[in-house]
Amino acid sequence: SYSNLEYDLTKGSRGLRHTHVEYILKKLTGSEAAMVVNNNAAATMLTLSAMGYGKEMIVSRGELVEIGGSFRIPDIMMQSGCSLKEVGATNKTKLSDYTLAIDEEKTAALMKVHTSNYKIVGFTEDVSLENLVKLGKEKSLPVIYDMGSGLLVNLSKFGVSEPTVLDAMKSGIDIALFSGDKLLGGPQCGIILGKTKYIDKLKKHPLARALRVDKMTLSSLEVTLRTYLDQDKALYEIPTLKMITSLP
Repeated sequence: SYSNLEYDLTKGSRGLRHTHVEYILKKLTGSEAAMVVNNNAAATMLTLSAMGYGKEMIVSRGELVEIGGSFRIPDIMMQSGCSLKEVGATNKTKLSDYTLAIDEEKTAALMKVHTSNYKIVGFTEDVSLENLVKLGKEKSLPVIYDMGSGLLVNLSKFGVSEPTVLDAMKSGIDIALFSGDKLLGGPQCGIILGKTKYIDKLKKHPLARALRVDKMTLSSLEVTLRTYLDQDKALYEIPTLKMITSLP
């Protein structure tokens, strides 16, 4: 049938493509606002470009991940026009490392990256999301959390130890980024959640049009997200979750 991708049928006027899934994402996660781009690398680039162009982003050395296809966080940062400021060591990063690295003139934001595809074990230490958010509030700096795989349900009872999007939003994070496929089980896309003032800034950025998703992606994502309104149904109907939670 027809698509009302950028039409508001109630008002009979031009609308926004983000509205088709934004209200469901807000309902599922408690986020103030949301938008969708074509993958999580795009979400990262858009966020860094809109919030850190010409300034520094502070990231732990132990979180400078390489994602699929050999794309690396430092490379994406460089392309987005902001500078990477590494803190801590590969195996240990403390809250004091972030604090000492903050420059009132140069620092744009604090960034945490979830190491979803590897773990550093042994003599290690990192800063929790909650403590980083607290520091951000003290210093009036936004905190960006790149989750990678966006898990909407707690799978700990099935042996999967991954942070959930809901827990991230409860921490008071300013911006959270994750994939719409992978653990979420939807189409390939990148989902950005966060405070309205930051999401509005991202929506108005020139890159937002270049990185936007089409009506088919939004349609399939909407169907996937609607399934999550009933978590028991989601565990059974979303193939990714069904396979993870199946008994051997």
